[in-house]
Amino acid sequence: MTVSVIIPTHNRAHLVGRAIDSVLQQTYGDTEVIVVDDASNDDTGKIASTFQDKRLRYIRHQINRGAPAARNTGITNSQGSFIGLLDDDDEWHPQKLAKQMQKFSEVAEKVGLIYTGHEVRGSDGGLLQTYLPEARGDVRLRLLMGTTIGSPTPLIRRACFEQVGLFDEDLKSCQDWDMWKRISEHYEFDYVPEILATNYLHKNQISADFSSMIPGR
Repeated sequence: MTVSVIIPTHNRAHLVGRAIDSVLQQTYGDTEVIVVDDASNDDTGKIASTFQDKRLRYIRHQINRGAPAARNTGITNSQGSFIGLLDDDDEWHPQKLAKQMQKFSEVAEKVGLIYTGHEVRGSDGGLLQTYLPEARGDVRLRLLMGTTIGSPTPLIRRACFEQVGLFDEDLKSCQDWDMWKRISEHYEFDYVPEILATNYLHKNQISADFSSMIPGR
């Protein structure tokens, strides 16, 4: 299995199906999709079971442990040489993985993470903002100033996690930024200069919760 896609989810039965479908509809087919249900008490499990696709696996936490722990469960139980991360409220465009895997075939092994541009839409689907990649190579200094790498965009060599470890489950937010910084100490980054993922904004997000964002930063 070449690419393992991890989708952590918690009480987003009304959204997670869109995320799952966007992975199963990728033009790049050598994938497995691992949905990690972080102890949801809605119909998340039922939604996941509606996808009759052998590439899809469903894992459930018995207690709520948070998104970083759900991601770590997915990574630990995955088999791919590359890891993709997709939040349950976002989606990928159909050619995302194909273009990233093509890029990996063109770069040296010292490149550990390839990301893409992304768009931001409101809960009503209206376009709010677009972001194109801006940093490649040694990105350590750029990441000290903050991250412009959209959370649904990176594709990461498994070797990166073997080198730096898994997501920090003690951080209340900014776990992505922390991980990208840790990976950048050992690997270079590159990108596909196209918008290939959509990030949806809504009220029930950690990024909208300053009580979580401030301690994480």
